[in-house]
Amino acid sequence: MGKTDRITERQLSVLIFVSLLSPMIRILPASAVLFAGRSAWLSTALALPAGAALVAFTRWTRKNAPEDMGLADMAVAGLGPVVGRFFDILCALWLTFYGGFIARSAAERLLATVYPNGNTPIFVAVMLAVALFTASGLTKTLSRTAEIMMPILVAVIAVVLLSALPDVSAAHLLPVTYRDLKGMAYGALPIFDVMAASAYFLFLAGRVRRPKSQRPNRFPWLIMLALVAFGVTFFTLGTLGEKLAVAMENAFFMVIRNIKVLGVVERVEAVVVTIWIVTDFIFLAAVLMIVAEIWRTVTGVKKRAVFVVPSAALSGASAFLIAGNAFAFQRWSDFIVPAVNLLLAAILIPAVMAVGKLRRRY
Repeated sequence: MGKTDRITERQLSVLIFVSLLSPMIRILPASAVLFAGRSAWLSTALALPAGAALVAFTRWTRKNAPEDMGLADMAVAGLGPVVGRFFDILCALWLTFYGGFIARSAAERLLATVYPNGNTPIFVAVMLAVALFTASGLTKTLSRTAEIMMPILVAVIAVVLLSALPDVSAAHLLPVTYRDLKGMAYGALPIFDVMAASAYFLFLAGRVRRPKSQRPNRFPWLIMLALVAFGVTFFTLGTLGEKLAVAMENAFFMVIRNIKVLGVVERVEAVVVTIWIVTDFIFLAAVLMIVAEIWRTVTGVKKRAVFVVPSAALSGASAFLIAGNAFAFQRWSDFIVPAVNLLLAAILIPAVMAVGKLRRRY
């Protein structure tokens, strides 16, 4: 592994945060409101501890692993060369498919809100081409891009959400009682599902420089992601109400289209679309980079870049094998993809890491 392509833990955290903004903004608030109703704005309070526990557990299992050992190497060390490589290949195949899903969902979202007469294959091809170029480069280049974009994205999201505050109605959010706890717990599942996707970035952990001094585990990126989840759900639900928040496609986008800034109605959809494109692009590039990193470990090839082009091509093919139309694709987006992600990222990956830890392989 090239010693020049190293990033810090902070850079990895920023890359995770910016990447996961993509699915978080895409699924909310509809996914949470579907389960929790008007109490969905409180579901983040239940999702955050679960997400923090998962991240803390994976960090603990990797604590004594060599610095250059990513999750692909840990699986081989913990499960053995045959089972470990099988697990790695399984993850690579799913993430290749997931890359196609990310590209397709980005295209469908743009077509539904901004370019109704656009061409889905062209959007997917352009997204994959740009992400392929970035994923073929250095990890630190992608992480640096995320570092540059993060303060801009956070500032824009904060301004947009706060500007929507005058339109929030308490009648859409209250009352909430103890009887709503069950719904809130179910509503926390899609939010936790996105947080759990951070486990995929453990495949890049072998590229992270370990700090000389051990500091307490803190997850600022996770807290920021939770704040975004809370904000999107709170303001969208508070503005539209439960029924419209579920029924409207891209409800959050509809809420902010005519927000008032300094008393003037501003058209901010271009800004929000830019957020979508940037986060989708960085997430897709990161996924392609992760897939290439897995294949590098499985095959023993020194340079992972050789795997990026075929991975991107397979992702492009899978983008159109998912579903023939937007309505069928929505079922994949709402149920199938989140379920597989939850199984793999929140259950199988921690279990694999735990086996290696218990067997003292790292």
